[in-house]
Amino acid sequence: MYFKDCNELNIDQFLNKKYKFYAHIDENNSKKEKETLKEHTDRTQYYFELIFKNKKLEDAFLKIENTFFDGYSENLSKIFREMLINTVILHDIGKLNPLFQSQKMKNKIIKDKTTLDKYQKVITSKHSLISSTIYLDYYYNYIKTEYKDLTKEEKQIARLFMALNSHIISRHHSDLGDFESYMSNLDKKRDSKILAINKLIRDEDIDLFNKYGVGLNQKKLDTIKKSVDSALKNIPKEKAICLFIYQRLVYSMLVASDYYATSEYINDVKIASVGQIDDIKEIYDVFKNTDINKKIEKYKNINFNQNEEKSFENVDINVLRSEIFIESEKSLVGNNNENIYYFEAPTGSGKTNSSLNLSYKLFELNKNLNKIFYVYPFNTLVEQTTKSLDNTFGNNKKVYEKIAVINSITPIKQKSKDKTKDQSDDKAGNQDEYEDSDYQKFLLDRQFLNYPIVLTTHVSLFDTMFGDRRESCFGFYQLPNSVIVLDEIQSYKNSIWTEIITFLNGFAKILNIKVIIMSATLPDLNKLLDCDEKTTTLIKNRDKYFLNPLFKDRVEARYDLLDQEFDEDVLFDHVLESMKLKKKILIEFITKKSAYAFYQRLKEEMEFGDNDNALIELMTGDDSIYERNRILGMIKSEKAEQDGIILVATQVIEAGVDIDMDIGYKDISILENEEQFMGRINRSCKRHGIVYFFNLDNHNKIYGDDYRHNNEFTLLKSENREILQNKNFTDYYKRIFELLKRRNNELNENNIDDFFAKTVANLKSTEIKNRMQLIDDDDWSTTIYLCTTIHLEDGTIIDGKEVWDNYKELLKNNEMDYAKKQVKLSQIKSKMNYFIYQVRCSERPCYNDIIGEIYCIFDGEEYFKEGKLDREKFENNIGEFF
Repeated sequence: MYFKDCNELNIDQFLNKKYKFYAHIDENNSKKEKETLKEHTDRTQYYFELIFKNKKLEDAFLKIENTFFDGYSENLSKIFREMLINTVILHDIGKLNPLFQSQKMKNKIIKDKTTLDKYQKVITSKHSLISSTIYLDYYYNYIKTEYKDLTKEEKQIARLFMALNSHIISRHHSDLGDFESYMSNLDKKRDSKILAINKLIRDEDIDLFNKYGVGLNQKKLDTIKKSVDSALKNIPKEKAICLFIYQRLVYSMLVASDYYATSEYINDVKIASVGQIDDIKEIYDVFKNTDINKKIEKYKNINFNQNEEKSFENVDINVLRSEIFIESEKSLVGNNNENIYYFEAPTGSGKTNSSLNLSYKLFELNKNLNKIFYVYPFNTLVEQTTKSLDNTFGNNKKVYEKIAVINSITPIKQKSKDKTKDQSDDKAGNQDEYEDSDYQKFLLDRQFLNYPIVLTTHVSLFDTMFGDRRESCFGFYQLPNSVIVLDEIQSYKNSIWTEIITFLNGFAKILNIKVIIMSATLPDLNKLLDCDEKTTTLIKNRDKYFLNPLFKDRVEARYDLLDQEFDEDVLFDHVLESMKLKKKILIEFITKKSAYAFYQRLKEEMEFGDNDNALIELMTGDDSIYERNRILGMIKSEKAEQDGIILVATQVIEAGVDIDMDIGYKDISILENEEQFMGRINRSCKRHGIVYFFNLDNHNKIYGDDYRHNNEFTLLKSENREILQNKNFTDYYKRIFELLKRRNNELNENNIDDFFAKTVANLKSTEIKNRMQLIDDDDWSTTIYLCTTIHLEDGTIIDGKEVWDNYKELLKNNEMDYAKKQVKLSQIKSKMNYFIYQVRCSERPCYNDIIGEIYCIFDGEEYFKEGKLDREKFENNIGEFF
């Protein structure tokens, strides 16, 4: 209904009927009819409207209209909608380019060499910029003649969206690019390619299309540029974000529609759904029927309403978990119309299960919602939640098929023909079960996030939200009407916390996104804003849980090692004393170098000392999934329970690792990490846990410009020890927020108002991407592939050299269908992650083979000692880990 009264163009109106124009040919099937430009346009429009309908986007575009057009005439909304739908219809009209037709479509509509040379000089065989030029030409005149009653200010706004749509058309086969750079092409001080294209396509000697309007000239381009500059001048933050959303949403929809249309012609794959949840009941019913949730429901019916004033000091921990589950749901139901929810609960209180319930409950309450994103800072947390969902839905194939993991280590999801099981490994592919069209569907689903439930990382989500690559924007249209559960948002640099919460608020309002932000150490990011943005705190009385002895006192924080002269020998002697207790001991260092060194020292002590029966393990980010699971199994073994175990680890242990240790040692870093670490000790609350903090490595080098690494915010200060003891992180964040606000108001590149007024409003995509990047790129990063042999628990043997050779062979295979090749590559890359390491190298390492920027070393076993990397040998021969 949104486009019901719009003047939708027919592309044939523009084309000279004496020529036949094509959009695509199938080079692998010479018998297939060429696809006409009209046929492709109709297909693209079909998919655009399918996305619009299935994702229920009318409300989002109405909110964009309300943000920009409030107080203006209805005609402004009318021209806005017309220009939007006709962006799709005119996106490929530039394919009338005779060089495109002759070189790409084998359609020699013009044989005159002089004419072809003109096109070669101006635009070669490309078409996108021609399409955008025709769009500009048409709508400049159309606004002037058909909407002459618009006020001057309304025309400026109309021309802003006209220019923006034109820019989107010009970039639909390339990265998003900067709108500001596109607008600079309209400047009379530059050699405008747009003018050159306009002159060429309007050449009477060529006569390719019926001319609409009277053509562009520099005066008109100046008018467009001045209109855009005026519309963007002093634009408020809310409108800047709205414009940013509009650009990415339309670009994403256009690129997706174009992809789907092309795939339908080339591969005979017709997309019927974009992966929305049509019925939450079939998911929610399975979830409610699990043992744990049936017990919570039983507790709710019998006990919950009677416990408002009851003391919870001497109860089972599952009572507190049930209380948190029920209270968070009750708060959510009572604040159903809000967009952002804060869910703060102690470590070990069942946040994952509660967050699943909250996401499904939101669907029950909001009929427009149609997708769920579970987003975590690390792949280990993604794995942990995947296991939780597997336990919940694994026996219900219909529901389980709706879930997909999107990260760098998981193969592209495949579905079996009978849709009764998920197959994502080589065994499925080797059965020749799939047609090329199946692989095309699998690839499209992955590229455009066509899954009802997505598990991914913050890095992946932020790439979709802010990345400037074409592939980054593919899935942006999936964000509207979704639930996004953000876990541990505080884990990334706080220098962009203000930008994060500002964007999240804007996205939530315009796109009807429900955001649940959860953590045991949760900053109320809204306090960084200079305006009142209402959010809902799901746990009203946090002290009821955080100060309960089961959570507050289950681990004793000790500072003996922090308050004395300290070196590694002191730590080593202290650990040896603890070993005599035959307990499970966890020791965390903040650098791999220290972890490796301490592990080796312990191993030597075990070999030559009196504790040769003790179990010693090392876990770092260098370990494969297999190795990590082996270690976790060892920790839970009967021998570890009887004789104790020491696990030396890096910060990889803090999140997403389900262990329950007795004694902890930790090198101090930021306060949130100390709390996360304590969550690994006495997790079951069945005994008394102890954590000894020490100060060995310089955490300033690790946390960069994050304020939290400053000594005034660490356990070196007594007030921060009190905060950790009483779990009162509100006071801690209050001090950090003051520094962030001061930084945001500095008169330099950090200024938050300038960022939104100048960078976001002018849609400087590259600058926005760089500002919102969660992890800074390392220019010295080198990827090393070590060929070894891995024995999995199920008996499977993975030969690293064989995986490498298969990867090379597949890359060289130019006969395999593209989509099938990409799916197969994702499977092999998943296995390659067992053997890949990131290092810093001052020089190119010695290697046996190379593919792209991956250096392969065949004798990888030489760099391992007792199943662990020989760090000293590796760094001496290759480079430094990071």
